[in-house]
Amino acid sequence: MGKKTTVVDLNPKVTSTDELYGVVLAATREWKDGLMSKTMRSLSNVPDSNPKWIVLDGDLDANWIESMNSVMDDNKLLTLASNERIPLKAHMRLIFEIRNLNFATPATVSRAGILYISDTDGSQWRSYVKSWIGRMKWDETKKQDI
Repeated sequence: MGKKTTVVDLNPKVTSTDELYGVVLAATREWKDGLMSKTMRSLSNVPDSNPKWIVLDGDLDANWIESMNSVMDDNKLLTLASNERIPLKAHMRLIFEIRNLNFATPATVSRAGILYISDTDGSQWRSYVKSWIGRMKWDETKKQDI
């Protein structure tokens, strides 16, 4: 589409749920942002409508994925413990790069579009990319350059 895409890659398994979403500190009653809350807020505050992808690259875990259900449903809001709601705007996408769906609940699976791309020989993802390029309204020279 010719727009610059911003990609932020996070591994949700390397942090606790509080470090991922944020927490109200008991001693001071102050809010401390997490990786996901800070990333979503900063991307949603960018004034342009260029594509913005948040790639969650790590296995699913019931502790962190359930908080994403409200972002993935019709509300498209990340609701934090501070009662702040951060919108996932129309030009923003969540991409879950996971190994399997062993710990995915039906609620999570029903809210996601799922692509199975094998990494054995790479033929599946190459076919997907070829098909996508073929559908683009570019001239044939540009399609062949890619």
